[in-house]
Amino acid sequence: MKKIILLVLFITVATSSYGQYRWEVSGGATFSKLNLDNIETTGGTGFFVNAGYGYLMGVRARTSIVFSLDLLQRKSEISDITSNSDAGTVYVKGQEISTLQVGFTPKFRYLTGDGKDRFRGFINVGPSFRVNTSFEVGGVELEDKAYEKLVIGGVYGIGFSQMIGEMFDIMGEVGAMNDFVDNFVDSESKFFDVYARVGVRFRIYDARR
Repeated sequence: MKKIILLVLFITVATSSYGQYRWEVSGGATFSKLNLDNIETTGGTGFFVNAGYGYLMGVRARTSIVFSLDLLQRKSEISDITSNSDAGTVYVKGQEISTLQVGFTPKFRYLTGDGKDRFRGFINVGPSFRVNTSFEVGGVELEDKAYEKLVIGGVYGIGFSQMIGEMFDIMGEVGAMNDFVDNFVDSESKFFDVYARVGVRFRIYDARR
């Protein structure tokens, strides 16, 4: 029993020593383009807000897993039409298409440099799971059956963090997002986004090495 207690205590101390937990909040602009089958579109500007929780791994805090809750607005505009949607949705040139999504994104993050550095670069990559809460075409909200609820995609970003205190960082990031699943039912309709955002990060344990 004593050996088991000592083992549990050792694991707890080791985890507390080498693990680092971070909360982060970021937001910014998202530039989206909806790729529709046989319909020309242009990009539109929406917003992105996320709140994330990260667990850092390794003695130099170079790798981490960040779990983010996202609120995302995506917009695009019809620029030309060669045919209407097979789903029965009527598109008109000049119409704006917009959606508001909430979702969850687990990302793998790699940081450059050493843990003692105040300025560090990073890369993010991971899947995204988002739910379309509403969908509008030309200011008219579509019925639920006209669009998919769950959209699966990917997130790919690069950025930097700058330590501004013992427990705080400011961060900036640019990147891209894409959909693997169509947004409209029975119609080719995937978003591709480019984003830019800034935020702040709070370290609960300062375990930089």
